[in-house]
Amino acid sequence: MKKLLFTGLFALLLAACFAQKPYKVVFYNFENLFDTIRNPEIKDAEFTPEGPKKWNAVKYERKINNLSRVLFDIAAIDKEYPIVIGVSEIENRNVMEDVIATPKLAPANYRIVHYDSPDLRGIDVGFLYRPDVLHVDTFHTVEADCGYPLTRDFAVIDGRIDGERIYVVAVHLPSRRGGEWSERQRRACVSQVRRMVDSVREADAAVKVVVMGDMNDEPHNRSIRRDLGARGRVDGDTHLYNPFAARRRAGRGSYSYDGRWNMLDQIIVSPNLVSGDVGGLRLCRIDGRAMGRVFRREWMLRGGVPYATYRGSDYEGGVSDHLPVYVILGREEKAARN
Repeated sequence: MKKLLFTGLFALLLAACFAQKPYKVVFYNFENLFDTIRNPEIKDAEFTPEGPKKWNAVKYERKINNLSRVLFDIAAIDKEYPIVIGVSEIENRNVMEDVIATPKLAPANYRIVHYDSPDLRGIDVGFLYRPDVLHVDTFHTVEADCGYPLTRDFAVIDGRIDGERIYVVAVHLPSRRGGEWSERQRRACVSQVRRMVDSVREADAAVKVVVMGDMNDEPHNRSIRRDLGARGRVDGDTHLYNPFAARRRAGRGSYSYDGRWNMLDQIIVSPNLVSGDVGGLRLCRIDGRAMGRVFRREWMLRGGVPYATYRGSDYEGGVSDHLPVYVILGREEKAARN
């Protein structure tokens, strides 16, 4: 009887979560989105018309249109553009402007958060956001103190949705190349992110926190479970909640290497986004099931894996070697528990 009662209440709460307009939050690794212009301050010669990849205006425009199509297809899920999109592997602000200026995305009126970071190749992390929903009070970057070589800065938005404070961090952690040495770098990075999150939450217990990015580690790896303290279930107020742990256990992934799926791209939230007050901003189940999803369409795949722009030095003409991930935030109606 108790199980049936709980199931009925749970279904009611799920319905209530979607009673108001849902807010999609996305992260997407754009896979080497470089313009075609040589910048002598960074190592971008590979992605120029004269470089080994013969990167030119035609290939660039195709890439921009492909990325725009992916984000538009995500919007088509519920006919609402995502409110914030964290992106990585972007060369500069100009390439982000080209993406949001496409006919498919222009109606969303996206704004950009971007700063150049010290990455040797010049690839950065940034945000696209809808100012009609997400009011940005401040945005900045934090230098990643992960050891040499310098890696991508962390991008941070501190803002409000309907007056409720939300703190969003986007990261692109060091590559898995380098074995144990690179693992130490990633662990140092996520430990720094955890200190940032703890500092914000100690100052404001009500703040809702979202950490997103290409982690270059999986949900079960030490960097995510131990150093970031992100778990696949809500366990009090100490640990963060990682909805992509369950997706990984179900065999899903955002990146394929050597024929195996890896869940390198994740969106992780503070526990009060799962078990906070009724009427507040909450993490919703998607289609009544998972709380996090990898977005994929057949045209985004080739041979069952992400349709990349390049495979090594060979031009394929695809979108990205990663798939985007997303979650949905919503609000419960206060009448749901009456």
